[in-house]
Amino acid sequence: MEPTSADLVLASASPRRRELLEGLGLALLVAAVDIDETPHAGERPLDYVRRVAGAKCDAAVARGTNDAGLAVLAADTTVIAASEAGLILGKPVDAADARRMLERLAGRKHEVATAYRIRLGERVAERTVTTVVSFRALMPAEIEAYVASGEWRGKAGGYAVQGIAGAFVTELRGSHTNVIGLPLAEVIADLQALGALPRYPAAGFGTRA
Repeated sequence: MEPTSADLVLASASPRRRELLEGLGLALLVAAVDIDETPHAGERPLDYVRRVAGAKCDAAVARGTNDAGLAVLAADTTVIAASEAGLILGKPVDAADARRMLERLAGRKHEVATAYRIRLGERVAERTVTTVVSFRALMPAEIEAYVASGEWRGKAGGYAVQGIAGAFVTELRGSHTNVIGLPLAEVIADLQALGALPRYPAAGFGTRA
């Protein structure tokens, strides 16, 4: 997409974030960046997610992706196992890792935290949004079937609330889209506060009759 026809630079390879924003009729210039997302020794979960989101945004800006005067948005999402002293559950590296994550989450509450940073010229907006999610107890066969489905791939915490794993959730307190990967209400409010979306909303939010 030509920068002049885009509303926003999304510094993320996440298809979920892209779908959420495009669902509002926004035209995106996707400019994913590759950074080291390894947690630092002793790093607290919220400090971690803020650092990674900020690093993604800054890397995209340094690459010149906002030369057309567009805002740059980057985000990072992690799952925090509250029952284990703030254990960070990122994206599973393999099926065994996904299985271990689901076993930790089953029958317990956990937090999903998304941090994001927006840069428009010299102006910056950043925020961290946390949602509390409760899982019911899961049968071992459910965990095995879910792992076999492959839906966990590329998902923080090893599950997708908008997919099969929605059947595991008994309670969700906070932003639903935050659990998917981007707290839309907060992101749109901050983009508007920066004056970053002059063409938003498109008629019918970009839908076709």
